[in-house]
Amino acid sequence: MGGTGRKPFTTIDISPFDMPVERLQPPPHLGPAATRIFRDLVARVPAGQFKPSDLSLVCRWCEWTAVADRAAAEMATSDLVTPDGQPSPWIAIAERASKQLVALSLRLRLGPQSRASKAPKTEAPGQQSYYERMIEEERDGEAGDGTVGDRS
Repeated sequence: MGGTGRKPFTTIDISPFDMPVERLQPPPHLGPAATRIFRDLVARVPAGQFKPSDLSLVCRWCEWTAVADRAAAEMATSDLVTPDGQPSPWIAIAERASKQLVALSLRLRLGPQSRASKAPKTEAPGQQSYYERMIEEERDGEAGDGTVGDRS
């Protein structure tokens, strides 16, 4: 007889005390920014998500993330149009990095869509309270006069 009840709860981050958890380690050829991103990524996902065969894809994802971060910083601190009227080359670099990251994140199961179960439960979206919104706006430096919807 097939089970018709609810699936049992399973955890994915518990490992036996006597067995070490093998997480991927960054290879020595990665630059400092990509190595930092690598360590952060591997620490934030379940221990068994990446296998040694995923190492090259994870490295490429970290390198492209470093490129995207650099492009975002350059665009934030410089003009988006060059003196001769052309778009900044950093725009194309950021676009290319974003495309590469999207493709790699699907393969590495890093995005919310690839982590979602096949039939997720539908829940009403949570409403953000006025006070939570004020805190977020203060963090972003967007606090205005306190009126909702006033962005002028």
